[in-house]
Amino acid sequence: MTSDSRVRVPPRGSPSVSRAAAILNVMSERPGGWSLTQLAGELGLAKSSTLTIMTSLEAAGFVTRNGTAYHLDLGVLRPAAGFLRGLDITETFKNAIANSRVLGDQIAHLGVLCGTSVTFLARHLGRPPLPVTGMVGDRFPASITAVGAALLAECTDAQIRASYSGAESAFPRWTSRSTRRLEDLLAKVDVVRRRGYAVDDGETHPGVYAFGVAVRYTGNLTQDFAISVSLEREGLSRQRWEEVLAELVSVRDGLETISQLG
Repeated sequence: MTSDSRVRVPPRGSPSVSRAAAILNVMSERPGGWSLTQLAGELGLAKSSTLTIMTSLEAAGFVTRNGTAYHLDLGVLRPAAGFLRGLDITETFKNAIANSRVLGDQIAHLGVLCGTSVTFLARHLGRPPLPVTGMVGDRFPASITAVGAALLAECTDAQIRASYSGAESAFPRWTSRSTRRLEDLLAKVDVVRRRGYAVDDGETHPGVYAFGVAVRYTGNLTQDFAISVSLEREGLSRQRWEEVLAELVSVRDGLETISQLG
């Protein structure tokens, strides 16, 4: 590994596993094929180390090679499919949203926190997609999403600082409203803790407004998750604002109750 490696290895963690995970994450963010040189340069790794990792990933079925270009292979879906099979909460979430008079014709997501990003595990499309609508498996910056802010509010400030230490790219400027600094993120998260819900007021797209609430789940998930609903900012009345938020909180309460009964 070169001295400027951008792969973060946790205390007592395995550098090789951390590098392999970083490579898979980078490849998932920009499909279309990566050369060995591109991967090594993106993560600050030595080409020899990168080649060793790619050889193992290819043998495991996680990547495939076409000439000099590496692509993700279907093998990456196996652990994800096994994970999702154990998540009855995804179906419960989708059913709850679909049966809601208020939210059934909107766009809703269920996501978990993965470092400085959120990963969507389920979504409900009750209307045509908005300009920015995540798909299942997509990763969005936690700093600018309602799901992300809701989940970060479950962490301490010290945990958030540790996650974002040296991660300048975790504050992308998707719009002029996007949260750009750690101190601004901490201030936003503090507001979420006090009022009990998060908002994305044009941070991911100027035309989108979203609510997010964390769900403290006691079922077969090892961490909390959050649910969100996305609306068009233009023409959003206060009455509609309050109606949607109240219904989202009601769905959250129902999911928490179901998990406790299970």
